[in-house]
Amino acid sequence: MGDTRVCDCKVGRVADEFDLAGVHESLAERWVRDRDDYSLRELARYFDERVLTAAMREAGEDPLGSEVASAYDALTDDAVSSGERVQVENRLSRAGVDVDAVREAFVSHQTVHTHLRECLDVEKETGPEGDPTDRAKDTLFALQSRTEAVTESTVDSLANSSLALDDFDVLVSVSVTCAACGRSYDVGELLDRGGCTCKEP
Repeated sequence: MGDTRVCDCKVGRVADEFDLAGVHESLAERWVRDRDDYSLRELARYFDERVLTAAMREAGEDPLGSEVASAYDALTDDAVSSGERVQVENRLSRAGVDVDAVREAFVSHQTVHTHLRECLDVEKETGPEGDPTDRAKDTLFALQSRTEAVTESTVDSLANSSLALDDFDVLVSVSVTCAACGRSYDVGELLDRGGCTCKEP
C-alpha cells in the first residue's frame, strides 16, 4: 500500500483502499501552509479527485487532470444535467471503473476537517485572536462530528441486532436558507463564501 493507514476514519480507510500515497501529508500541508488558497471544501474535492484518478488508473486509463475534474463535476454537481451525468457514468463503467464504489468513497468537507484535527492533529494557523469564521467552523464541525459519531455508534449497535444493515456511512449536514432570496447553503459553504450571493455587489 501507499500510506500505512493512519486512522480508521473514512479518510483513512479510503486512502488505504485506493492506495493514495502521501495524501495525508498533502492535506495537512494545504490546510496549514496554504490556508489562504484551500478551503475545507476544496480539500475534500482534492481528496475525491485523487480517489477518482486512482480508480481510473486501476481500470487502465491515464487521465489528465482536466478529465478527472470534468468527470468529478459530472458525478457530484447538482447543476449538471442527468443526461450528462449518465453519459459520464456509462463511460467510466465501460472503462472498468466501479462508479458506485467511487462515489461512496467521496468525503465531505466536515469529514476532512475531523480527519485533520483529530487524526492528523493539525490546526489551521490564525492570528493571535484567531479568525472568527475559523472559530465558528471549528465549533460547528465539532458538533457535526460528534453527532456523526453518536449516530454511527447507535446504528452500528442496532445493525448487530434489530437493524437490517451491513456497511453504511453517516453524514450530518446543516443547511442555512437566506430569508431574502430563498437560496440554501450548506453551513460550511456559506461560511467559506462569506455570505449569500444575493448580498454580493
